[in-house]
Amino acid sequence: MLTFSAEGSGQGTLEINGYREPVAYELIVAQEEDNTRQVRIRLNAPRDWLLKQGFQGDAVLVRNNGARIAVRREGGVAVEDAISVTLEGYDDSHVGAADLSEAYPELTR
Repeated sequence: MLTFSAEGSGQGTLEINGYREPVAYELIVAQEEDNTRQVRIRLNAPRDWLLKQGFQGDAVLVRNNGARIAVRREGGVAVEDAISVTLEGYDDSHVGAADLSEAYPELTR
């Protein structure tokens, strides 16, 4: 069974094709029965900015500590979409709670 063990938020920069835009993001940690953890990263970006940068579905979130996380939106973005577009990414590279806390200090329990 999947449980949610922590959440947090932070500020970073969204990068697309060499262009940057400041963004806020949120983190949610999901924990499996075997204690493995996955961090879900969500952010909202301006649709018009994404279109102007030639967004094709993939971007990179650069957190304040310099860590880079791939974020995406299936199908890219179109003029018909809402003016704020949600992008998501996942990180399952930090299995232990200590590793996770070190990698994501913005998490609260």
